[in-house]
Amino acid sequence: MGTPDLAKMTLQPADLGPGATLLVNSYVDPGGGLHLRAEYFRAWGAASTTGGVKLEQLQTQVTLATSTTWAHTVFNQIPGIYGSSGGRGSLITEVDAGNGSSTTLKDARFSKLRSISVGQQSMYVSATIATKGSTLAAGFAWVRVDAATAFLVVVAPKPPLADSVTIAIAKTVAAHMASVLGAQ
Repeated sequence: MGTPDLAKMTLQPADLGPGATLLVNSYVDPGGGLHLRAEYFRAWGAASTTGGVKLEQLQTQVTLATSTTWAHTVFNQIPGIYGSSGGRGSLITEVDAGNGSSTTLKDARFSKLRSISVGQQSMYVSATIATKGSTLAAGFAWVRVDAATAFLVVVAPKPPLADSVTIAIAKTVAAHMASVLGAQ
């Protein structure tokens, strides 16, 4: 059995409002020893949802593990990683990479990491991040469907960013993942 098309599992142009700026659209080498078959990264700059919510940045990273069991095991580590200051610092780095700012953990306020009803497993956390000259709102979501997992970064140019926006995007990605995996 071949590797499914991970590009079809990420957000598609039709999932966003007109004029979304695609910045990165490529497979990434998952590296050795990680039990990953493939990894795909798609990043958008300025975009809006089909409902008109303005976004500054939107990232979707999809990975395909060697087994559903392995994906489930890795997914169960998310609370321990992203519930910690080190893990949350890496989330800020994801936002910094998209907007060129230089922020630290002390510049952010995070919500409690929680489960959401998307895919077979999912987690979500939001943050308000003070950057030089502005304050950003961010939502981070992790979704698992079978052996595939997705990590999403959704950034709005100013607070608030309703949790429902990131969760709706996560549901869209989960539906793409299920559709592609179901076609195998």
